[in-house]
Amino acid sequence: MNTEIKNNRILSDTVKDYPAWVIIKRLISYLRPYWKTVLITLMLSVISSALFVVRPYLIKVVIDDYITPGNLNGLAFFMVVFIIIYFLRLFVGYYLNMITGMVGQNVMHDLRMKIFSHILSMEMSFFDHNKVGRLMTRTTGDVASLNELFTSGAVRLINNSGILVGIFIVMFILDWKLTLLTLIAAPLIFFAAYLFSKKIRVVYRNIRRSTARINAFLQESIQGIRIIKQMMRAKWSYGKFSSYSLELMKLKIKNVFHYGLFFPTMEFIGAGCIVLVLLYGGQRVYLGTLQLGVMVAFIRLIDMFFWPVREMAENYNVMLAAMASSERIFTLLDTKPSILDPSSHVSTVDGSDIVFDGVWFAYEGEDWVLKDVSFRVAPGERVAFVGPTGAGKTSIINLLLRFYDVNKGKILVGGKDIREVSLSELRKLISHVGQDPFLFNRSVCENITLNGNSIDKNRIREVLSRIDADNFFESLEDGMDTVVMERGSRLSQGQKQLVSFSRAMAADRKILILDEATSNIDTYTDNLIQKAVPVLMKGKTSIVIAHRLSTVRNVDRIHVLARGRIRETGTHTELMELDGLYAKLSKMHMTR
Repeated sequence: MNTEIKNNRILSDTVKDYPAWVIIKRLISYLRPYWKTVLITLMLSVISSALFVVRPYLIKVVIDDYITPGNLNGLAFFMVVFIIIYFLRLFVGYYLNMITGMVGQNVMHDLRMKIFSHILSMEMSFFDHNKVGRLMTRTTGDVASLNELFTSGAVRLINNSGILVGIFIVMFILDWKLTLLTLIAAPLIFFAAYLFSKKIRVVYRNIRRSTARINAFLQESIQGIRIIKQMMRAKWSYGKFSSYSLELMKLKIKNVFHYGLFFPTMEFIGAGCIVLVLLYGGQRVYLGTLQLGVMVAFIRLIDMFFWPVREMAENYNVMLAAMASSERIFTLLDTKPSILDPSSHVSTVDGSDIVFDGVWFAYEGEDWVLKDVSFRVAPGERVAFVGPTGAGKTSIINLLLRFYDVNKGKILVGGKDIREVSLSELRKLISHVGQDPFLFNRSVCENITLNGNSIDKNRIREVLSRIDADNFFESLEDGMDTVVMERGSRLSQGQKQLVSFSRAMAADRKILILDEATSNIDTYTDNLIQKAVPVLMKGKTSIVIAHRLSTVRNVDRIHVLARGRIRETGTHTELMELDGLYAKLSKMHMTR
């Protein structure tokens, strides 16, 4: 088991080793909202088990009381009783499966929603250490593994447990000596089941881990298919996937081996029991101390006894898959977010001024990305941050949005420490336009509003017209209702950036962040965006992260970052006259 942990964050392939009783207790807790239905299920299971085990006893009565004495008058009555029992069991079994199926699907829905809600609550550092494919496996594959447990698996477990209890009761009623002889096999059964469960649980845990690894690699490969083809890495990707698939195949074969050994062992023990009953019971029948019907019923009961045992062993397959999946699900749910709303948060933030006061920050350990950074952005002021790659510019934005928390120092917005403000209150103040805009598989309109009820189409048209982009989008096949496909694949990079700018304008928030928002776009779109930037900034506290000098030339103040510290501060003209790092970067065409 991989137990690697970084920055107190559990990694994707780390799974806590929960005791079985803890897992069962937590799984049962999801049934509490449906306890009335579960109670009905238990009652139906008891009835179904009783109808099942009463048949051998009726066979004994028919043989000893009617067939052996030659009294055939009551046989017709017992035939009718048998038919009624079979019909009753059919009826009970139908409703039992229907009810448990409904409960199971409700539990699956509740669990999926809880996992997704939990994932949404996690901070960005969690996603740095957990691959998307594995998180998808938790929400879909692992939950699906629990589906069979909560539907058919749970019913069979309850039913078979009731049948076993009923069989022992009937056995003792018929003949206690034969019952004790049959119980000789019990230690062998439990020992075989113990060895089997010990081996197979480890195998199932590894199977789930291997499956998650395949899903993560597959998701990553499909997302990066352009790079794989461009860099001619298809052969390497195929080889890597082949190694993961081969590992999963070997684990599955090991699983088959254990089951292939276990079931014949159970058959052998069952056959041994029947031989003992025939030898001992046959002698007693011959001597007249045991009725023939009792021995026939006993042989039938032994066969019936090993049938639910075998089925429970098969169900163990389901249970182990569910246990392995439960460990992974509970490991995820037990990973608490490190960035939380304060217990008594400030209800509102009135101002839009921003203060960084002695901020230190590192993504890992003490590998400082920002070192004692202090600055203030006044309400309505436009401030830019420039510097070489890795200087810490984007980290300032991540901290301001509280995607991460500072290690030392504090950040104030509107005079209030952002750690004392609710996350929703903080983020509804800020609009962010990044370098690589993310679009959902929805229409252009929905990607701008993000389904915000306060923004209608007229507002969107007004926003687009302010940046001369209305004709740009109306020319699309369905205008603003054009579905952009996954990650906006139907749009150019420039069009996607225009949607991102429009999203920020439509939200109309007090603080605006442009994080290298004019990079990697064509000249035509760049001209539109350069016109849009002043419109977007008007009346807002603005922070600009940029390499391009044209973006920051007209801001009120420029901070130059290098190696996590602010090295220079001033306007464009002042910094050029200073002839320091900013001027050097300009001459090297790193800010243009």
